[in-house]
Amino acid sequence: MGAQAPAGDELSELGYQVLDRLDSVVEAMCRLVYRELPFYSEGDVTDVDLRRSVHDNLVPVLQSLSTSTPLDLEVARATGRERAEQSAPLPEVLRAFRIGFEHLWHDLVETARATGTVDDTILVDAATTVWRLAGECTDALAIAYRSTSTELAVRLEHRRLALLDALFLGSATDTTTLWEIAETLGVPLTGRFLIVVTTSAEPSADLDARLGRHGVHTTWRWRPDALTGLLSAGPGTAESVVLADLESGAAHDLGVSGLFEHLRDAPQALHDARIALTTLTHQGRKVVQYDTSPLAMLVSAAPAEAGRVTTAVFGGLLALGVHERATLLGTLRSWCANEGSTDRTALQLHCHSNTIRYRLRRIETLTERSLRNPQDLAEIVTALNALRVSPPGPGS
Repeated sequence: MGAQAPAGDELSELGYQVLDRLDSVVEAMCRLVYRELPFYSEGDVTDVDLRRSVHDNLVPVLQSLSTSTPLDLEVARATGRERAEQSAPLPEVLRAFRIGFEHLWHDLVETARATGTVDDTILVDAATTVWRLAGECTDALAIAYRSTSTELAVRLEHRRLALLDALFLGSATDTTTLWEIAETLGVPLTGRFLIVVTTSAEPSADLDARLGRHGVHTTWRWRPDALTGLLSAGPGTAESVVLADLESGAAHDLGVSGLFEHLRDAPQALHDARIALTTLTHQGRKVVQYDTSPLAMLVSAAPAEAGRVTTAVFGGLLALGVHERATLLGTLRSWCANEGSTDRTALQLHCHSNTIRYRLRRIETLTERSLRNPQDLAEIVTALNALRVSPPGPGS
């Protein structure tokens, strides 16, 4: 309920006198607001908007003061909603109201003393009424502002999530929509991006902090089966640095896409990251990046067939005990990485060249294929890549 005027006819007359020269009072208040609050001269609140707001908020206050009726707070609420939509800082808006009421009270006192309408005793009583009206106005404004801000934040978050879904699912294909997504997410349309997928419910705060220190902007979206992240790296951030941050900061396994440069390629990158997550078999590592080599891409495109390839080529080898199997496969990977050099492989694995030769012959026996035959070698290397997509079980 609004406050009641304490002094009847005298205070009513004083209110009417201020109402009669309302335009000059509004002008003076606006000058004070502009002088003390830079936001109003630099923000989105226009001169016309401010004058209208001051005028419309003064009228119900003076009417309540003049007629001893409850204060109509709808204008104050409307102002709170409008300023929230304009992203005006609430403290600045409340300060503007305080400045306005201070000037109103000063004007009422000067008018009373200049006209002799009321004496100082009535003014003291009037002060209680004026500042009670001020409190009612600012409370109504603040409540409406916070409520609108919450609604806007929820709406914005829903929009952000919808745009992320459109990006990841590939339903956003036209440049205009992609520009809108980029603007909403705070990333460039073209840049240096990675997609990250994890089955964790949420990323660790430490992971985002690590990436942020290296200039990587992260945006996460939980989908029914996995958490998906869009990473946007600055031009000065090396891909290896991002991967190192992911490895050291990840709390759960992560599949990472290859680097891509345009947001329209996000759906394919998401597909690649999901494949990478399913191929995470490296002991002691939590992160694996999608292999963009042609053979690895070919194998990854048919994960169901990868298991058949590994069984067909490595059936005998995979039947060995875990330790012997790991030793032979590790030797084969190293030998391929060293371009078939036995000596370099021995150096890398810290053993004698004859040991490497023995292991390679053992692989040839178990696979019934020759590493010197191009066709056989191609099948062995293909099966080695297929193991990333369809790793053997712990007991196989």
